[in-house]
Amino acid sequence: MKPFSKLLSAALVSIPLLAGGQSAQAKDTILITEAFHSLLYLPVYVARHEGLFAKHDIEVPTVRSAGSGPVALASVLAGEAQFSVHGPEHVGFARERGGQARAISAVANSAPVWVLARKDVEFSGPADLKGKRVAVGLAPGTSNTLIKRLIQDNSLKTGSDVRLIEVQNMLELGPVLAGSADVAVVYQPVVEQGLAQGLKMVHDFTADYPEYAFSTINTSQKLIDTNPGLVKRFVQAISDALALMHAQPDVAKAVARKEFDSLDAETVNAAVQRMIDSNVYPPSVLITEKAFVNAISMQQFVGNIKGEMHYADLVEPSFAKSVMGK
Repeated sequence: MKPFSKLLSAALVSIPLLAGGQSAQAKDTILITEAFHSLLYLPVYVARHEGLFAKHDIEVPTVRSAGSGPVALASVLAGEAQFSVHGPEHVGFARERGGQARAISAVANSAPVWVLARKDVEFSGPADLKGKRVAVGLAPGTSNTLIKRLIQDNSLKTGSDVRLIEVQNMLELGPVLAGSADVAVVYQPVVEQGLAQGLKMVHDFTADYPEYAFSTINTSQKLIDTNPGLVKRFVQAISDALALMHAQPDVAKAVARKEFDSLDAETVNAAVQRMIDSNVYPPSVLITEKAFVNAISMQQFVGNIKGEMHYADLVEPSFAKSVMGK
């Protein structure tokens, strides 16, 4: 009986390994920090809610809002978090202070900013900004920078030709609806809220900048060096999320409604659909050099970046290329 007992014990030990297959692999439990909780980061939430991180042996108990890009990245550099979500320029700022990090995946691409106006405001093109009062988020935010660049590109001057009324982000509609501004420069979901209240869309920055690295997934050089398998699996999960969002928009909308349940459901649905259609949620995880340069040059235009930031120094595209089969 003794040999049989040994065989039985060995068989019982083997059962979980055979039944579990790949799922028997220990999962990596990680923390993701985000600059703020935003519809722009929906691919991360889709990957979490739809089991795409779990599919690649990653557990994400929570995505923590840090309040800003630098704070989100600081948690990664300190080893507290493994990945952060924010603009790639913060990787450059950290590098200037000795922090070694890289942007590894696209999350929000194209410039996700739109311009709305009251229906009685005449506006056939950017030149019609002359004489207008424009409500916009505080400098140095991207919406503020984009409208200043549009003003300059149309041979107008901020102040003398176009009056900017700076307000907190998400509050841009107030002055327009009250009649103290003519135009609002807004992100989602404020775009859909404004349209629902009778405003019209007069300019779309996603058309001006279809490639614009607005937000990226970022990690430390240390994690890239010590656990490249985790980094690749994470990028694969984001790639799967983007593919799912484009193939099944209703799934993306359902996740967005869950994450932003205090917002009107139809507003959320419309915002998500518009950002899918305009490739704010990109079809690929690859951060292209053009998208990076457009984002960095806009920061240089407004003076947020004084020197040069180079794609090769701040972006690690190998993981994205690998999951894309390139």
